[in-house]
Amino acid sequence: YDAATAFRVGATDRQMRNALKQQLMGIKIMLRRKRLQLEVLLALAQSLSQLEGLRALEVDISFSSVGEDGAYQLAQAVGILRRLQSLELLLGGAGLGRTGCEKLAKELASLRSLTRLKLDLSLNDIGDTGLRELSKSIRAAFLLRVLVLDLNRNRIADAGVGCLAQVVRELPGLSELQVSLFDNRVGEDGARQLAAAVRGLRRLSRLALGLNRNAVSEVGVQDIAHAVGSHSLRALELDLSVSSVGWAGAHDLGMAISSLQDLQSLTIDLNVNHVGSAGARLLAQAISALQGLVSLRLLASGNRIREVGARELAQALAGLRQLANLELDVSGNGIGDPGACELARAMGLHGLGRLVADLRGNLVGDHGERELARAVGELPRLERLELRLGGNCRSSGAGPLHHELKNAVQKLQTGGCICDFSY
Repeated sequence: YDAATAFRVGATDRQMRNALKQQLMGIKIMLRRKRLQLEVLLALAQSLSQLEGLRALEVDISFSSVGEDGAYQLAQAVGILRRLQSLELLLGGAGLGRTGCEKLAKELASLRSLTRLKLDLSLNDIGDTGLRELSKSIRAAFLLRVLVLDLNRNRIADAGVGCLAQVVRELPGLSELQVSLFDNRVGEDGARQLAAAVRGLRRLSRLALGLNRNAVSEVGVQDIAHAVGSHSLRALELDLSVSSVGWAGAHDLGMAISSLQDLQSLTIDLNVNHVGSAGARLLAQAISALQGLVSLRLLASGNRIREVGARELAQALAGLRQLANLELDVSGNGIGDPGACELARAMGLHGLGRLVADLRGNLVGDHGERELARAVGELPRLERLELRLGGNCRSSGAGPLHHELKNAVQKLQTGGCICDFSY
């Protein structure tokens, strides 16, 4: 290793760095749950700011305690990359606070070429003020086609949601919108403003709204349902657990869902509401109309749907011939052996590749377990199976796992299926 070799290596290194600056199009940085010192983050930010040709950037520093100063340094570097078209910035639990979010928003406002933006600011206590400033920066990205915002647990109320809704209205080119607001302070007025914004997006094909564990009333849920029904969606996710949804809300949700004839993927989270058997019937009728459905997640724990509601859901599932992915949570509904048998028979009629069924706390006995064993044994394409059967009763005393169900599971595992059970 002499001086000539060192010169050649140095020249090659300079050429490589210059090429990276000009030609590197995408980069992904994963530093989740790492203890990052400010000096390290400054070096990272400086390196990023030199990649002038970058078109796509993914950075995950969630739960790394970077604080508002670290987030600002990173945001400054990102703000220089004016050619960025896709940005995924995951800062959940990073300690931004309201001030850090304002600094971040100020820098993001310069990225006017973005067509895809994903931000995870969960658990940062940004409040309404932080969301207002963030919304202003999103308004500048008028070319956006995809917007994904994770804003869980940030003490956001109707005022902040109203600012976001106003900006969403000004992005008519959006084809995909995902907003998660789990465990905030959003009420009926915030839900109404979100619904109005969604109603104005004429190109929307994918929609996900997470409003679980807020103060959204049944009226707010109905407003959202009316907005959803005005689109031709291919994928829909509505997370509305603990939202006081009863028969009226289930009726409007059912009407909206049944109108989405092009829907291929549907997630409805209605855990811990009071839909009842009558509401379950309305939802089942709506789902049965979606003949092109490939993926279904229906979460209805603690809704008192009883045996009658389970039978209605089973009839709806039996008619979905293209279904490949099914997740069903009817725990704590008192469906009993008859309801479990009906659901099991419906599950066995499909070529499912993935099945997740939560039947805990339903007084399911030996007969229900036998039907489940028969159903899963008739799914030759099954690659993933999850069953939750805790809190039920078995009259035969055969132990925690009925022998017929055990045999069916062993057969699936032999064929390569991944099985997960809890009792």
